[in-house]
Amino acid sequence: MINLWYEESYWGGRSSGPQRVVQNTIEALTQECIPYCKNTDKFKYNFLMQYQHDIAVTKHENLEHSSCIIGPQFWPFDSYGQFLIENQDYYKKIIAPSHWVEDLFINKCGLSPNKVAVWPVGIQVPDLKCDNSIDCLVYHKGRDDKDLQSVSEFLQDKQISYEILKYGSYSPSDFKNILSKVRFCIIIDGTESQGIAIQEMMAYNKPLLVWDVEEWNYMGESYVVPASSVPYWNDSCGKRFFNLLELEDSFEEFYSNINYYESKKIVETELSYSQSVKKLINIFEE
Repeated sequence: MINLWYEESYWGGRSSGPQRVVQNTIEALTQECIPYCKNTDKFKYNFLMQYQHDIAVTKHENLEHSSCIIGPQFWPFDSYGQFLIENQDYYKKIIAPSHWVEDLFINKCGLSPNKVAVWPVGIQVPDLKCDNSIDCLVYHKGRDDKDLQSVSEFLQDKQISYEILKYGSYSPSDFKNILSKVRFCIIIDGTESQGIAIQEMMAYNKPLLVWDVEEWNYMGESYVVPASSVPYWNDSCGKRFFNLLELEDSFEEFYSNINYYESKKIVETELSYSQSVKKLINIFEE
């Protein structure tokens, strides 16, 4: 039913977001008994998931473009992204992994609202026994080391035991091992288009204290949009704050309610494999 188009060379030889998008999509389609093939023009629908930025635009020129959806690894600022924006009428949809990315594509990059569809890749809810031998996992990605140092010193003052995971320096087994031991997580992250690692923490039902951000500004003032480290979020997941002065009060509120958070619920209702496949099929068939 769906032709998946991607290149493993895009993954960079390590477990990364682009790789997880492909792997989770394949697992979800398999679970939901949806036929698919990889890099073969066999079925009606074409899902161009990933591409190297220097690939010639003509790589998939023989596909039926009206059945193609593009993304979520879509970068509107390279030559291929610009080509797709200029020729958007030829394609079914371009995927935004979350609503803030949809805002960027439509209001800053010139995509028509009827050409953008929001689709998050599925997150599997794991079966994992936790021993709570460590209080906290501190997850650090794309932020100043001073922020990490401030949180570390805060936890030490509180006599809270913790482990640190820095993006790009741990393996999937490291991630799973630490999650099986901690009671809660503190997130020090930049903007996330979806945030697979954070959503896996939610799937493990870990309460999250998030030092969040308020905007995406990587391409300068002309492209600033409101954004977040946790684009899929509600108050059952934990507590967010936005500057260091809020840390003390936010932590006290978070910690006093730690047994009442159920972050797994948002994964089950919005991000599960079954929900992800249902949304994907609807994009093709609408």
